[in-house]
Amino acid sequence: MIISMLRWPFAVGILLCLARLAPAQAPDLDKMDIVERSTPNGPVAFVDGVAVSREEFIETYKRHVNEVAMLAHDNKPSDEFRVRAGLTTLGELIRRQILVAEAAKRGVTVGEAEVDTAYAEKLKHFQQDMKKPDGPAPTEAEVLKLAGQTRQEARESLRRQLVEEKMGSQIAKDKGAKVSDQDVSDFYNKKPELFKRTGQVHLNQILVPPKGGPKADEASWKAAEETAKKARARILAGETFDVVARDMSQSPDAAKGGDMGMLPTEQLPPFFVDIAKAMKPGDVSDAFRSPYGVHVIRLVETAQSKDVTLAEAKPKIRAMLEQMRRDEAVDKFIEPVVNDSKRTQMFLQLERTLGALTFDPKAPKPSIMQDEAAAATSQATAAPAAAPEKSQAPAKKAAAKADTSSTKKSATTTDAPPKKKSTDATKSKKKSATDASTDAPKKKAQ
Repeated sequence: MIISMLRWPFAVGILLCLARLAPAQAPDLDKMDIVERSTPNGPVAFVDGVAVSREEFIETYKRHVNEVAMLAHDNKPSDEFRVRAGLTTLGELIRRQILVAEAAKRGVTVGEAEVDTAYAEKLKHFQQDMKKPDGPAPTEAEVLKLAGQTRQEARESLRRQLVEEKMGSQIAKDKGAKVSDQDVSDFYNKKPELFKRTGQVHLNQILVPPKGGPKADEASWKAAEETAKKARARILAGETFDVVARDMSQSPDAAKGGDMGMLPTEQLPPFFVDIAKAMKPGDVSDAFRSPYGVHVIRLVETAQSKDVTLAEAKPKIRAMLEQMRRDEAVDKFIEPVVNDSKRTQMFLQLERTLGALTFDPKAPKPSIMQDEAAAATSQATAAPAAAPEKSQAPAKKAAAKADTSSTKKSATTTDAPPKKKSTDATKSKKKSATDASTDAPKKKAQ
């Protein structure tokens, strides 16, 4: 993927002229998701005069959503998840553009051999995650089709990611960001709760929801129970659990034969844990109800609780601390660019969309005294609080920056934003963009 080298403000004038001359063709909004409908036809951002195009944003956003859907086996992510993914994508692209531009200045490059190795590793990772229990791993062509990319596009996108990572590592090195053995040991000793391996269970499941959902009448629930009992009878008669699950289950993991994998017990709904406690590996449960429908589960195996030793945890702790310090160094490096409205302009309004999706009209409203107290506290702590706020990456703040604008354009506009409104949009204060990674669908919800 190559970002169009459009310059500001000359580029905006050209875009607006082309928009007036081009024949009007209304997009099919019904076929777009909530983020696509909110994305303007022109660039979603400019960084030092370089455009982050709508096309690159949409492609990257869709790829993120598709990857999560593939790994979580959830083909219908919620609107809230999609908007959060859009905010994260915008911050990621702005961050990447800043680092790629810096890499070009310093002559930091990535060779073909590095791209070949990274591409092979990533392809293997996806093939393993997408493989069905009783079938072959998907081919490269099938993975690319699901990702919505050609091989060349995937490699070029990966090349830019590698350049970004290499530049980030160089910045961290310049800042002297290192992790010692003592740092690793201190983290392990200060966070003992993180290194307790809780009990785990490996389950297979069949789910039959009643017609009408959880609020269905008793007749519908009994019909679902009968279907689940028939599925159990087929298994007891000799059919394998995964074959029956693919045929009769309606859970997201049905395509995998109902395999939920090995999971910590605290990540499972209590009704699964309670039933599994009375089972031995290989046992198939009776049909039982839950808020989601009627289940039949099979216990594959269990693992007892135990503490993870420092030796076992050391590689992962070191990698995590190195990543944290690298991110901190990069955040400080890109912050001046993100905060400078002359260098970074954004036109994508998703923060207000997220606010509308998460707004709870039933939530209690603060009293006038609470409002005044909050305002006084904010004024008293604003300056000192700015420094320790290291957990909010500037690139993620940048994604929210576009949405705090005073522009009057609708969040569903498809016109390229005029120059005046884009200038106004960059004058408002930033808010933190929420990471989509935290909203990926979880198996616990099954």
